[in-house]
Amino acid sequence: MAANKPVWGIDLGQCALKAIRVRAAGDKVEVLDHVYIEHSKILSQPEVNKAALIAESMKKFLDAHDLANERIVVAVPGQHTLARFTKLPPIDNKKRIPDLVKYEAQQQIPFDMEEVIWDYQIFEDPEAAETEVGIFAMRRELMREYLRFLSDLNFEPAIVQSSPLALYNALRYDGLCGQESVAILDIGAQNTDLLVVDGNSLWTRNIPIGGNNFTEALLKTFKLSFSKAENLKRSASSSKYARQIFQAMRPVFADLVAEVQRSIGFFTSSRRGVKLNKLLAMGNAFKLPGMPKFIQQNMGMEVVRPSTFNRLSASNAPNAPQLMDQLLSFGIAYGLAVQGLDQAPITSNLLPPEIAKQVIWRKKTPWFYGAAACLLLAAGLVWTVNLSEQRALATATGKGLPAPMRPQDPQAASAILTRGPDASQPPKFYAQQILDAVQVLQDEKSRIESENQEQIGKAQEIERLQAHKVIWPRILDMIHSAMPARDPELINAMAKGPQPYKDLIESNPDKYERSKRAQVFIQSMDAVYSSDVLSVYESMKSPGGTTSGGRMSRMDAGDAPDQPQISGFVISMVGRTPFAGGDQIRGTAFVNDTFIAGLRQAGQGQKGLYFDKMFLVRCVPVRDLGGGGGRAPTGLRGGLPGPTSFAGPRRSSSPGIGGPGPDGGIATIANLGEDKDPVTGESILRDWEFEIVFVAILGDRPAADGSLNAEPPAESLDEIPIQ
Repeated sequence: MAANKPVWGIDLGQCALKAIRVRAAGDKVEVLDHVYIEHSKILSQPEVNKAALIAESMKKFLDAHDLANERIVVAVPGQHTLARFTKLPPIDNKKRIPDLVKYEAQQQIPFDMEEVIWDYQIFEDPEAAETEVGIFAMRRELMREYLRFLSDLNFEPAIVQSSPLALYNALRYDGLCGQESVAILDIGAQNTDLLVVDGNSLWTRNIPIGGNNFTEALLKTFKLSFSKAENLKRSASSSKYARQIFQAMRPVFADLVAEVQRSIGFFTSSRRGVKLNKLLAMGNAFKLPGMPKFIQQNMGMEVVRPSTFNRLSASNAPNAPQLMDQLLSFGIAYGLAVQGLDQAPITSNLLPPEIAKQVIWRKKTPWFYGAAACLLLAAGLVWTVNLSEQRALATATGKGLPAPMRPQDPQAASAILTRGPDASQPPKFYAQQILDAVQVLQDEKSRIESENQEQIGKAQEIERLQAHKVIWPRILDMIHSAMPARDPELINAMAKGPQPYKDLIESNPDKYERSKRAQVFIQSMDAVYSSDVLSVYESMKSPGGTTSGGRMSRMDAGDAPDQPQISGFVISMVGRTPFAGGDQIRGTAFVNDTFIAGLRQAGQGQKGLYFDKMFLVRCVPVRDLGGGGGRAPTGLRGGLPGPTSFAGPRRSSSPGIGGPGPDGGIATIANLGEDKDPVTGESILRDWEFEIVFVAILGDRPAADGSLNAEPPAESLDEIPIQ
């Protein structure tokens, strides 16, 4: 059993690699070994080779430790994972829970289910009528990238867990959080994980503010390099300039507290009667001077920073003083190891199935070799008998004569029509020759049919290109009319060209701050036509449909009312907005309340065309897509009826000029290039990229009492599909 075998918990953080090896020891766990290897540079520091730094730290780790036969549990960053918490209706048959959770996951995860690794956890509460479930997911490509540091060394972990859940496992196992309501704040280098524990339930949120933000504040204030600003931050408590350092970092403190207050406010508004009076402070950022006091004064909560772990026995660990000095940095690694010992309350596992199969097969390899040897022996006996019988048959029919030459295409017909049996050859020889000739003719027939089908396809494609082409100018005009209203001065500058537009923004940076510009840029648009467009739309929403995810209707596909067949297009549109950069709630609300609302109203009073059935598939920061040159998540694709299929949102790689169009309407971003706006040179990492799917129906808009219901905008943070 896993509990009887030592386990390594490995936490690859932005600043250091932290690993701890433990084994069960009664009601505690005993530390057998530990590793703390600080990276030569912070992984999130600008212009660093992240892969090289990880490889360097892993080499130092493996030079001193052999992991070949060890059980390994690793963490993935909370900012790269998605956590959704939902309640299932009361059910009598518990066996139905996995099916209900799978359906709920399809609604909650804003990506195609084939693109993610996901698992779930049931939070038991005997007094509650409903069953609370946590759904956790991570995109496959991010998982592969993160686990590469192990796979390149031929190691496969037994468990992969999200960092905030690993920390929860450690604190819950250790008794630092129990049935009382408590908030946990773990401040990392890039992000902060907020966990709220209420009895047996859990809620988490990732806040994009971390230790690097404090470093950058010092960098800008004192005009230092990143490394010098980092050293100044770490030595702030003992510096004679501690007061000045704190004042420089004060705006970041305020931003962090505001985000925590807003998140806790959202949680308490959905959990009536819950009152949070205590906050557990985790992470090295709490060593900053004034950090605990500032949070306590502004949050009105008791801030407790644990000094040790109660159920972690480290007295016999090698280099125990060093471990005790850095003990609280091992919280995530501790939680990983506890789960590896099968003693953690959360048991979800994001290990990719292909890696899990490799681990299982490696364990079964000795048995496989034995079975293969038995099969080989049996096959040898069968082959010997079969060979003997074939020799007897050859002697009886043709005495080992060579096979006939396969006829070429021109000779195949004559071989069948004119040639008769050759008395000098056995019947088997002649029959084989006829079969070969038939096969040649069949191959030729297939080739001709394939060429004909190709020509037919080209003709159909030309026909499809001509179909409905008169509709598209109207569709584009309606989309154009849905664009949010713009500042007249900006519109005039746009009409004059890129340089006047840039000059106007630079002339008044406060007024035209990027995050204040209510602009929408369309990056790509794909469509599929169908004579029964509503069925296509409903099939996309149903479990196992072809959407990339997002906030879906709660109506089951089988419960949809019968709809008449209506012709139209299902349109997938990818756009970007700089408005409310960094504020996920305001950014998504802007897309919902302005652009999507405008699409619903587009074409009012017109005949023959209207928009309906729309929803926001995703709204994610550009920085999470790899910056300006990154790849957008795959959207709708494949499997839809009609002459074309969705290719998915994409960025063009052809050169071009970006930015707003000359009239303030639709502007196509041809090439985002680096992480800069190609016109203004501003960073676009805090911009929001969104995907909208809606239906363009060919026909008159029905009366109000019979109109089709459009998808409502998101009403809460949990309904907003944001990473």
